[in-house]
Amino acid sequence: MTATLTRRRERIALTDWAANDNYTHSITLNTDRELSLSRIKDICSTFCHLFDKNVHGIRNPRRFPVNLRMRGIFFPENLSTNAHLHGAVDLSAAMRIVGNDWRVEQEVHRAWKKATRGAGSVDLKPELDSGWFSYCTKRAHDDHFFAADFHPQ
Repeated sequence: MTATLTRRRERIALTDWAANDNYTHSITLNTDRELSLSRIKDICSTFCHLFDKNVHGIRNPRRFPVNLRMRGIFFPENLSTNAHLHGAVDLSAAMRIVGNDWRVEQEVHRAWKKATRGAGSVDLKPELDSGWFSYCTKRAHDDHFFAADFHPQ
């Protein structure tokens, strides 16, 4: 089996799995600059931490259960020009806590702005369309990461 065929099968399996994992929102997080993979991953980690911290009002995220934290999958793209992340997040726990869709969206924007030190933008849409994960993986990078990767253990 060729490497291209294997990569294509892995991409299809990943998109099928992600499409059936009950994410509530599609998200694009733009940095407005070029970044390394490790740097954009660090920024995403900070974003997830800040979002959870702000929603829960707790300084130390170790104090609340994993099932109440942001759940998401992120796919980096165009790192050498305009680094950004496409992905999906499950914000249902945050919506139950905050009780207001608008406030949850504001917390997403606020956390991203702080994580990127004022640069970048957020595109957050409720519900995912059927081709969203194919779009997220269009560059067919091997790299993706989960919000849970950043949770303190």
